[in-house]
Formats: sequence, C-alpha cells, structure tokens
Amino acid sequence: MRNPSRLVESFPAVAFIPQDQAVSPADRSAASSEGSSEKLGPYNEGESPEGSEFLDLGAIRVPLITGLQIFPVQDEHEHILAIEIVAGTAQMQLSAFAMQRSGGLWDQIREELAEQLKSQEYQIFPLPGPFGEAILARPIPEGRSAGEGALPLLLWGVEGQRWLLRVIVRGLAAEDENSRQQLLEVLHGLEVVRGTEARVPGELLPIVLPQQVREQLEAGE
Repeated sequence: MRNPSRLVESFPAVAFIPQDQAVSPADRSAASSEGSSEKLGPYNEGESPEGSEFLDLGAIRVPLITGLQIFPVQDEHEHILAIEIVAGTAQMQLSAFAMQRSGGLWDQIREELAEQLKSQEYQIFPLPGPFGEAILARPIPEGRSAGEGALPLLLWGVEGQRWLLRVIVRGLAAEDENSRQQLLEVLHGLEVVRGTEARVPGELLPIVLPQQVREQLEAGE
C-alpha cells in the first residue's frame, strides 16, 4: 500500500477558482432546497445533480462556489499529493485513494492516523460525523506539537465506489461546526473520479491541474 496516512505537506499557495464562473452559496442553498430528497456528495463520477459545474482537477472535481481558494499540496519533488481548500477562515485538505470493492479502507487508515498523531503529541478523540466515525486531534498543551504551533485537526474518510476521500480540516473549523459549514457545502457538491485503471488499494488517485493553473505556477504567480 502507498502511504495514505501521510498528513500535511508544504505547498506553494496558488489560488485558481475563476470567480466569474462561480455559484454563490445562496444559489447553491436554494438548489439544495429544491432537490432536498437528492443524495448529497461526495459523489461517484457522473452521479452529481444535473447542471452541476466543477473545477476539474482529475481525481477530484470541486464545485464552483464563490469565494473559494484552492492550492496544490506538493512534496519536495513537486508531485501533487492533495489539494487545499480555503473558504474564509476555514481550511481543509483533500486527497483521494483507490480502494477495494468491499470498502473498509477508512477503518484501517483511521487507526494509522490516530497512532501517527499520538506520536506527534496530539490528544485523539473519536467522534461521529456526517460521513461516519471521525478523528478530532488536539495538540497536547505544553507538548511538542503545541510548541511548534500545531492546529487542531478533524479527519474524515468518505468511501465511494472503489475510492476513499480523505478530508483533513484544520484550525477553528476542526472544532466549531458553524465555522466549517462552507467546507461541508464543498464536500456535499464534489465528485471523485476513480477511473477504470487497475490500482492497488491505498494508491493515491492523480490530481491534475488545468492548463491555466500550470501556467500560473510556471510564471511564479
């Protein structure tokens, strides 16, 4: 298995939500009310409501919502490991992994993440969430992680058809429900594209930046 338990990586900040194409939160709320009986996302590829519009990032398609900023999360070799989404003061990191048809990958990853965070001097609190059991991790007061300025983390795992979406919410939104409402709106509107290729369970699904974003990166914007 690849390393699905890897947490936050350093990344260059490059925002690329096209505001002139975005839909306001109010418009999305109205649409949700009209179709309240519809299943909420994250969706499998092609299962989102008709008329949904996305920023296509390969394995993850992000709904166009006014005010979002999106950044690539890269390793030292500039391989994209995840995307970071910022909505106001709330932020979360998303990455998608291949999974076996029978599911259950999140149960395994959740235990790995909990042990990793404990070793980094976080307090771990399992708690229910909108996508099943989640992990709330708080830096131990006076511990190494707190001394290094670590933030509270909320970790979710969403399982679909042969994929797992790992969600890491950071800061105030990790502990305050009101602060993460727009992040939930993003999650409920996005699609995960698993593809048809044979992949090892736990393998990272590729995130691909649009040409416009690659040009911004090359220009150093």
